[in-house]
Amino acid sequence: MGSAALEGVTLSGGEPLQQATAVAELIKEIRESVPWASFGMFTGYTETELDAGCYVTRAATTERHRSALWQCIRRQLDFAIMGRYQRTEAVGQPLRTSSNQRLHLFSSRYSEADFDLQLVEIDIGPDGSSVVTGFPVLGTPA
Repeated sequence: MGSAALEGVTLSGGEPLQQATAVAELIKEIRESVPWASFGMFTGYTETELDAGCYVTRAATTERHRSALWQCIRRQLDFAIMGRYQRTEAVGQPLRTSSNQRLHLFSSRYSEADFDLQLVEIDIGPDGSSVVTGFPVLGTPA
């Protein structure tokens, strides 16, 4: 991997914490080879749920173990978008797609002002088919 070109890694879904042990190992490996890399995560869980170990993952079997695993991951994150996507609560806030989601800044590397408003791209093919990419925002067709 050309480490000079890597600025950061953002983990997203499905749900990254279903493989929490692998996520922790991946972050550790990248951090060793690219110490300046930033890390972000999108999760459907709230910080309260994660702190309590109330999430589903493959390896950690007790809430205490899941909580400790989350704390290990959290210490390496610069930011996380947390909370379940609610289609009926669409918003256009930076990185968030529904009003219940929260941006948590876990380091001083970023401020909320560093994140731009959502962009959506709609490609219409020659046959009339369309593909929508980007973050869903209020008023954008699904």
